[in-house]
Amino acid sequence: MLTLHDHPRSGNCYKVRLFLALIGKEYQSVFVDVLARGNQTEEFARISAFQQVPALVDNGLAIWDSHAILLHLAHQYAPGWLAPQPHLGAMYAWISVSANEIANSLQPLRLTRVVSNAEAAHHLGVSEALLDVPGMERRTERVLRRMDKRLAERGWLAGGDAPTVADIACYGYLALAEEAAIDIASYPAIAAWRQRIRQLPGYVPPGP
Repeated sequence: MLTLHDHPRSGNCYKVRLFLALIGKEYQSVFVDVLARGNQTEEFARISAFQQVPALVDNGLAIWDSHAILLHLAHQYAPGWLAPQPHLGAMYAWISVSANEIANSLQPLRLTRVVSNAEAAHHLGVSEALLDVPGMERRTERVLRRMDKRLAERGWLAGGDAPTVADIACYGYLALAEEAAIDIASYPAIAAWRQRIRQLPGYVPPGP
């Protein structure tokens, strides 16, 4: 049995829950109360090196980081979600966009909208005075413009005929874009891509 250490409001956790649903894999969910610092224990550090959610335990093997978990699940249980050549490089590139550009723009921007600035600063590891919300907004627009351009040219991010792990990786926080006060109508190709993902068999929406 798979065990997912999870928080329902986390976009990174959501992308793992979504992928598990899409591949039809059952799992046990363990709630980690990150707002109450429930992740900052020695016990959890043995599962997740940086004490972050999500973390997955698969037959005694602990995997942390949402993208590592997605790739583990795809390799182990759903290889059809891995892009074939010549699209494999693009798949990894867009996973990197999720882990870097989105994680440094839309992800923290949304955090500032759903919790207090003090709480957001704590989770981002900076002082409240250093929260640069206008900078987050500029970076988010830049990322979304480039992503919209890609999706206007290709139906899926890796460029093939079917979705891959890269789409799920990037979708996690794009599914929550409205919580960051993003007008998705300004990005029509992203809006259409979100709708395609929502129509996939097994799709589950984000948590509360």
